[in-house]
Amino acid sequence: MSIKNNQMIFNFTLVLRGMNKITSQLEDSLYESGCDDAMVHSGNGSLYLTFDRLDTSLEKAVSTAIKDVEKNKKLEVAVVEPADFVTVAEIARRAGYSREYIRKLIKGERGNGYFPAPLAGSSSTTLIYSWVEVTSWLSVSNILKNNDALIMAKIIKQFNDQLNNRRVFLNSNSVKSKRVERI
Repeated sequence: MSIKNNQMIFNFTLVLRGMNKITSQLEDSLYESGCDDAMVHSGNGSLYLTFDRLDTSLEKAVSTAIKDVEKNKKLEVAVVEPADFVTVAEIARRAGYSREYIRKLIKGERGNGYFPAPLAGSSSTTLIYSWVEVTSWLSVSNILKNNDALIMAKIIKQFNDQLNNRRVFLNSNSVKSKRVERI
């Protein structure tokens, strides 16, 4: 994040629904709708935009980006990344520690114990945790290197909860064209 006139550059990603191929028409449409601060990518069967948005807060940056993307009625923002669901490897990457150190925190061999329980995967080989819960625990345990990580995690999780609720609401009412204006 850089600072300029009480504004900061916020980096985040919006994963899109509605299209699965990058076209010049899509790029032009996104540029004209205000997404001139984003790069369009495709991977793993998804289209996504990586933003470097100048704004006064992360909330405003993400909110305006979603609104700008969805000016194109064919597009819907599915999720904001970095998302809340994380593996041990992703926890290590985001927190700036080795996977082995995170594994020891989880097992209680390091830290003060009581690492957050996984959300899923206890009966499989890949454990899935909540990044908000993990950053909260790391912060309280004085292990978190980046204190902004917890704030950012909470904000992005709130957006993703709203996007998920919108998707569930629209699917349950079979009204795909209607948008929930809460975001």
